[in-house]
Amino acid sequence: MRSKARLTITLPQDLLRQIDRLIDKQTIRNRSHAIEMLVRQSLRPQVETAVLLAGGQLQDGPPPALLSINKRKLISLTIEHLARYGVTDFIILAGQNEAAIRAVIGEGESWGVTVSYVREDYPLGTGGALKLAEQRLQNGPFLVVHGDILTSINIADFIDFYQNEKTLAAIAVKPRQAERNYGQVILQGNRITDFYENGRDVGISIVNTGVYLLQPRVLSLIPEGQPAKLETDVFPRLAEMGELSAFFFQGVWFDISAPENYQKAQARWNCERRLIS
Repeated sequence: MRSKARLTITLPQDLLRQIDRLIDKQTIRNRSHAIEMLVRQSLRPQVETAVLLAGGQLQDGPPPALLSINKRKLISLTIEHLARYGVTDFIILAGQNEAAIRAVIGEGESWGVTVSYVREDYPLGTGGALKLAEQRLQNGPFLVVHGDILTSINIADFIDFYQNEKTLAAIAVKPRQAERNYGQVILQGNRITDFYENGRDVGISIVNTGVYLLQPRVLSLIPEGQPAKLETDVFPRLAEMGELSAFFFQGVWFDISAPENYQKAQARWNCERRLIS
């Protein structure tokens, strides 16, 4: 066990109230734990911008980003989770879902962050939509998160890994047993050498979880004004260049666009209450 030193500090009441709002009794247990987390985060390299790909549709029902998990909308849980790790600027690529998503999260006032929207006049795919935000993504590495996933990934650990790898892009991945519905990767060390969107039938799949860290230079690989997908048009090229890393993480991950996964995610939430809260 690591030894800890006792420290007495004096803080103003308004700051204590902000700290207390971080305490959920599960991932952050008390004031001491909250302050420790904040200090650790302040000493780590930060990524302040996240792009949320929230244009997905379901055949029946609301968009995946607006599905409810224990009476909370998925997109609001995602914003809250990322904000805990210092993300303050959110860019939403919502396509035809923009009005519905804007009605739920507005401009981020509830979380003390900035939320803005990029208009997509016609479907451009994950890469083409991201290209629309290029001028706003030039200040350093940024996160990209699919709007249909529920995860407890530790973003600080992901950033640390990315800083050490020094590749243009990194993908958060998890091993799954023979799942053909998700993008899969082939690894050599931490580097991805091949990337398949879906459909490969192998014993143990290393699947793409839909959480990425990208350098602005990645956007130069996406054609202007044309449909493109990160999964088929960008990541395979980065893998060929040796510029794509894989970050394995422990923790919760569900793609809730699949009905069976949506049911599992809700059950896990209700049983453990240890997801994004």
